[in-house]
Amino acid sequence: MSRHQSKFEIILNNGLAGIEQLASALDHFFNQQGLNEQLKNQVNLVLEELYTNSVNYGFEGISGGYVAIDISNKGSHLEIVYQDNGIAYNPLQAEDPQLLLSVEERPIGGLGVFFVKTMTDHVEYTRSGELNIVRMTKNL
Repeated sequence: MSRHQSKFEIILNNGLAGIEQLASALDHFFNQQGLNEQLKNQVNLVLEELYTNSVNYGFEGISGGYVAIDISNKGSHLEIVYQDNGIAYNPLQAEDPQLLLSVEERPIGGLGVFFVKTMTDHVEYTRSGELNIVRMTKNL
């Protein structure tokens, strides 16, 4: 990447090992862009949650499952596009977890999608052909 490259692209298809590959690539991109550590950690968490859900649930019965992630630095915000070819699933329809309940009382799941909703400034889901597409913006 050149110093002025404001776009990040990665394709992951190696199961949960892809989390380390993603974190390393994000680290490089955020450092190159001069973006702060907190922002990088939030974006990494959001993408890690989506990726983990794709690998653990979305690719069941699908051979050749993959995830493509694009991030564009628009100056005032990041545009993040997360795509996978997994089972059709709109994560935004998941109910928010009941955070006031104790850990023991709270049903398992839902926290990752909650992070996606709360750690981005805008998020939307579309299904296009065989692709789940989650578009997010994160203000800088």
